[in-house]
Amino acid sequence: MIADRFKLLSNPTRLDILQNICEEERTVGELMEVTGCKQANVSRHLSLLLRSGLVSRRTEGTHVFYRVADESLPRLCTIIGDSIRARHGELLAAFDDVEPD
Repeated sequence: MIADRFKLLSNPTRLDILQNICEEERTVGELMEVTGCKQANVSRHLSLLLRSGLVSRRTEGTHVFYRVADESLPRLCTIIGDSIRARHGELLAAFDDVEPD
């Protein structure tokens, strides 16, 4: 189950979608605008995320709004992002210490 969860999160488009619905719910149209993806692509990724329980949706009139359903996702993204930034900083610092020939 853990591997399946990370597999879902390994796709850059799905991560982009999740990042854009972490703080506020959005429609497919809004997600198309912010991700630059076509409607079919956004809908396909949302369907996978919905079936896995990572996102949920609500309907208001003719609009369907998507939001993060698993509250661990924003925390997980923060932890991983902080780790990458720290590692990136360490690598840059090590590179800065290298003397040019």
